Amino acid sequence: MDWAAWISAFGLIFIAELGDKTQLAVMSQTCKFRRPWPVFIGGSLALTAVTALGAAGGQLVSEFIPQDVIRGVAALGFVVMGALIWLEARKADAAAECELRDDAACAPPQLGPWDWRAFGATFSLLFVAELGDKTQLTVLGLASKQASPWLAFAGGSLALTMVTAIGVLGGEKLCQIIPQRLLLRISAGAFVVMGILMGAGVI
Repeated sequence: MDWAAWISAFGLIFIAELGDKTQLAVMSQTCKFRRPWPVFIGGSLALTAVTALGAAGGQLVSEFIPQDVIRGVAALGFVVMGALIWLEARKADAAAECELRDDAACAPPQLGPWDWRAFGATFSLLFVAELGDKTQLTVLGLASKQASPWLAFAGGSLALTMVTAIGVLGGEKLCQIIPQRLLLRISAGAFVVMGILMGAGVI
């Protein structure tokens, strides 16, 4: 096994994704859904799938789907997610009013640790956002230099999984420090801004 190739892929992608829009999206999804495991698994699977496409020949994706279309869909996804998070903030306001009235009918339902909505939303958002991104292009470049592209895939996938885990943990900590309603509004604004910047080609 060529450990140098594995370490190169891991190190480059881990550093590139720290503080990137992907990690910020994971933190926001964690704060929105309050279900860390579905967000972590959905995000990790999405990023692993994109990394696999990069290792197998990510340039083929851009041949079938123009880069501008991919960027536009990703930007729209971020803006739509921002709008949905804003609606969640409005619901949180209503729930807070119920608590002030001490209305038992307004008590939130008890949910288990798994949430398919959190999993699906995180997976689809991150998959589209990372198609053609610098991460996939980095994996493609590393894979093209190796006899086996799967070393780049393994290193990149592990790096992205670790970055996702850090994002989930960071999101949980933020939820404990900042009131949920304020955090949802901040997340909504961040998603809309990231969507606009992505659509403009800045990120």
